[in-house]
Amino acid sequence: MSNVTEFPDPARAREQAADWISRASRGLSAEERAELHRWRASPGNARALEQLSAMWTQMDVLRELASVFPEPPRQQAVARPRWKSSRPALAAALVLATVAAGFALQRHLASTRPLVAGRAATSEFTTAVGEQRNVPLPDGSMLAINTASQVQVVSLGRDSRELRLVRGEAHFTVAHDVSRPFRVSAAGHVVQALGTAFDVRLLPGGGLEVIVTEGHVKLLSGNGAVGDLLKDQYMRIEGDGRSTVGRLDEDVVASRLSWRSGMLVFDGQVLADVLAEFSRYTSERFVITDPRLRGLRIGGYFAAGDTTALREALRANFRIESRRGSDGVIQIGPEPAPATAR
Repeated sequence: MSNVTEFPDPARAREQAADWISRASRGLSAEERAELHRWRASPGNARALEQLSAMWTQMDVLRELASVFPEPPRQQAVARPRWKSSRPALAAALVLATVAAGFALQRHLASTRPLVAGRAATSEFTTAVGEQRNVPLPDGSMLAINTASQVQVVSLGRDSRELRLVRGEAHFTVAHDVSRPFRVSAAGHVVQALGTAFDVRLLPGGGLEVIVTEGHVKLLSGNGAVGDLLKDQYMRIEGDGRSTVGRLDEDVVASRLSWRSGMLVFDGQVLADVLAEFSRYTSERFVITDPRLRGLRIGGYFAAGDTTALREALRANFRIESRRGSDGVIQIGPEPAPATAR
């Protein structure tokens, strides 16, 4: 049995669903509506359309799709892939094709209409556990704020733009303005950019991680410049000052930032890390009762916080059981051996 699961949801259906939602944003003709009805007759296509549509429930585009759903799209998509043992590379390819389709849709819709009506009218933005939030700033920049996070807008003045990540994680898409550097302070460091896009995440123990998704940024500390990062590069600074710099493949960046589409993607991470990441998006807590399972490698595509799908996947693919203890914590352990007949 492979140590990384695969889900066979066709990437083509996701890509076609993204295309249909993109076309719906412009308005569908009668002929297109009929074509969409025929395309959606396939269960796989219908599932792909509903899951992608549920990511965009704030948008007017769903009014165009309402006629093809027997009921309005659910507020949250729940991904429950079928699981089987197979080649990890194929599983990863399917994951990344799905995420790429979602990001392509996000970029298209962002270019045609605002993600959030109006402009930021407050100096502080927070999200609850399991919540993601998109916030446009008056200068044209965009914040994507992840679960359990807090971002403060310190100032948007004539000479500079200053923000602070107080807790959690946020992605910043910066409107280009060479006369006003854009700076984000976090954990005693400053990330500076002119016109670019980057992700900042605070780490346990007082550190932070920065991933550049467009352009380049400069990292500053109290002692001056720490270094420059280009597209697809990252820097991780631990609480004790140790730092790591590296480059990520574009598909890895897409997986790491899949939370912006309300999803979590894993491609061979160990079970202990998967559960730790899930815990960021839910009030549920986990404990692994058998240390041998901590290093088990997992792959999959889940709606953020969908612990039910995760538990079902562990049981079906690895015979790992989960049960809730008297303290409410979900205990993760091996399936009990069947009783032997006497």
